[in-house]
Amino acid sequence: QWDNVAGGYCKFNNGEAFANYRAPEEFAARNLDERIDVFSFGNNLYGMMTGLWNFYDTDDDDKVQTQLIDGEIPFIDPRYRERSFADRTLVDLMKQCWVYDPAERISIFEAVDVLKKAVEDNGKEEGVREKE
Repeated sequence: QWDNVAGGYCKFNNGEAFANYRAPEEFAARNLDERIDVFSFGNNLYGMMTGLWNFYDTDDDDKVQTQLIDGEIPFIDPRYRERSFADRTLVDLMKQCWVYDPAERISIFEAVDVLKKAVEDNGKEEGVREKE
């Protein structure tokens, strides 16, 4: 929720959390903001692109929690960067969504801008290929 007086989004606290779709800062039980959702957006992109859970190699929430707190991100097969412009763009966007420090993480508005630009640039690439 936007705070008109403070000129920013209101902070909130989820309490301690478990689950592998959480942002690292959620495990610290401190005040949070909308950037936890940006981290989860990166997880959603990962799932749509790969068809896998972000930490697909384990069902152990405690292990995943430790990996996230330690700054680990899900494995992304490097071949995704080579498959297409769209895949490369999504990999780059996921990594921006998974930046450990929420203050340095991309905002959802910036993520939308990345996607809009990717659609434009992909259309230009398609047009160049059609002319060849």
